[in-house]
Amino acid sequence: MFSFMNSSATPMTGSVFAREFNSLLIAIIIGVISYILAKWALPQTSTRDLHQFVRKFVGVAWPFFLLVMIFLYYSIGALVTETFALGVRRKWEGIAQVLYWATEACPLVGLLTTFLSLLMALMAYGEAGPGDPKTQAAFISQFAIAFGSSIAGGVLALVAFTLHRILPEPSMEGT
Repeated sequence: MFSFMNSSATPMTGSVFAREFNSLLIAIIIGVISYILAKWALPQTSTRDLHQFVRKFVGVAWPFFLLVMIFLYYSIGALVTETFALGVRRKWEGIAQVLYWATEACPLVGLLTTFLSLLMALMAYGEAGPGDPKTQAAFISQFAIAFGSSIAGGVLALVAFTLHRILPEPSMEGT
């Protein structure tokens, strides 16, 4: 793909442990930087209420989206490790398969969460009727989950697709 990621270039030295350690360290660094930027962009959200914030806007799919996000950070760390030759060469087939899966699954999980939240909104509306302020609040909060889960699924799928497209080509050497 990129000339600096050419698998036929000089062989990398080091161990698999060093490569994985470097990948995880870079992923953690990028995650911390992302957290700092998010706190800077959204100062009104507190860390103590982060779980409630995520549940409020993403719904029941937040554990799935969290796992995908962690894997995306790991994939970015692995790509940086490979780019700067910080360990032995990596076989990208497994990471490519998971990224392809994430590209396909994230929008669908977001859509399923959207349908679930809209169902919950209609059930709340049907139970109490249109005149109750609690019903209106529950109805609107379920719509927030519907939009939030769809957006989260779309953004994670876009990142996974982009990473999948820029992965280094598999080596033709048979190694």
